[in-house]
Parts: sequence; structure tokens; C-alpha cells
Amino acid sequence: MSIRAAVEADRDRIARICLLTGRRGGDATGVFGDDTALADVYATPYLEGPGGFCLVWDVDGEPHGYVLGTSDTVAFQRWFVEDWWTRVGPRHLGRSADDVGLHDAAADPARMLGPAVDEYPAHLHIDLLPDQQGQGAGRRLIEAACAHLSDAGVAGVHLVAERANEGAQAFYPRVGFEAVAEDDGSVTWARRLP
Repeated sequence: MSIRAAVEADRDRIARICLLTGRRGGDATGVFGDDTALADVYATPYLEGPGGFCLVWDVDGEPHGYVLGTSDTVAFQRWFVEDWWTRVGPRHLGRSADDVGLHDAAADPARMLGPAVDEYPAHLHIDLLPDQQGQGAGRRLIEAACAHLSDAGVAGVHLVAERANEGAQAFYPRVGFEAVAEDDGSVTWARRLP
């Protein structure tokens, strides 16, 4: 087991991990009318967008988890709405209320521009398959991502976790994040970088 930079050949596996962990840390298969839409919002754009990066948790040559994000949330959000979603979004048909909600959120030009973005300009997403959880992989991925961002001169990083994802809510304080904003559905966690 090791951490390495993602390569193009990992794209489908990264998308699959996103789907298998996309429902409060559990399997989101069938939640949306199109099982590829979730990854096209929360995972695969980071393989192409400005400041984007992806580190994978490699087990026997195959990703079993990842941490991905961008060093510049503002630039990434602009690119996501103006370029990525205009190209990729039309592939995903709105078949259910969940689909429509996901698509509307993806098209929102302010979606990633929460209260933490000025002070913590980078943001992350982390997902591990269930068989890799609870073994220290999440901590190692977070530390690797924070080192990557720190080396790039980024002052701070944030992420948003659903309030209902109890595992995430317990995990982030243990890896140096503090809650900086919250609403009924989610908590924004942030960490300063050296």
C-alpha cells in the first residue's frame, strides 16, 4: 500500500470509488439516474482543472482511495462552470429529483465559493473504499495532500462534509481540521498550512 500521483489510466477507477463512497461515505449506486454524474461533479474534473491534483491510495497497483482537490478554488470554480460543466454536463440526463439537484448545484457559479475560500483557498475531497478505512490510509492521504499544497505555497485548505456523514465529522478534527462554518446540512472544515 502506497500513495502515488494519479495517472490517466486511474480515471475510471477514481470515478468508481467516487460512486461507491458517494452517499455519506457509502455506496451511491442507483441514487442518481446516471451513475457517472457524481464523479463528473466531485472527482474527475480535478484530473484536468486549474490547480487540480489527485493522490491515490494504491493497493497492488490499483487505487482503493484518493484525495483530490485544487490549490485555487476560485479559479477552479470558474473553469468548472465555464468549461468543464458546459462540456460534460449535457451528457447527464436529469431522470430524478436527485439528478436535478446535482446538476443544478454543478451549474451554480458560487457552489464552491463558501465562507472559507478567502482564508483557505485550496479544497479537498477524500474517499476510501470500506476495506481500506480505519487503517490509517485517510490520515496518510490528508497529510500527503497538505504537504503537496504547502509545497505549492498555499496558506490553507478546506473541505465540506455532510453533517449526516458521521465518520467524516469524527475524522477531520483528528487530522488537524477545525470547523469554520456550518449550516443545516454540512460543516466546512479548514486547516492552515505551514
